[in-house]
Amino acid sequence: MNEISKLEINLIKLYLGELSLWKSYWIYYFLGNFIASLPLLLFVILQINSFVYTTTLYLVLSIVFYILTCIGVWKSSLRYNGSKILAFLARFVIVIGIIFNFSGFKNYLGIIYSI
Repeated sequence: MNEISKLEINLIKLYLGELSLWKSYWIYYFLGNFIASLPLLLFVILQINSFVYTTTLYLVLSIVFYILTCIGVWKSSLRYNGSKILAFLARFVIVIGIIFNFSGFKNYLGIIYSI
């Protein structure tokens, strides 16, 4: 089995909530979204406006990945058999993250597309 199919299988398991809570939260939600957001951060910091279509495509893909990880962590926390406070905190962080990320979404669009 090659690496791409392993990644695809893990993303499907993430979406279904079949990964452990720590793996879905720390590896996919925290680390994965951090790595996925680095190029967007560079676009904003360097104010690169010449790659609008590439930036738009990347922005859409990173939002899809973010939503996928939010769903995965939420479902994993519902299946979690350990401490209920950890499951609650994972869902709480997801809700707070969604509020902050999508409220700041207009700022990213304004900077990238000079709205």
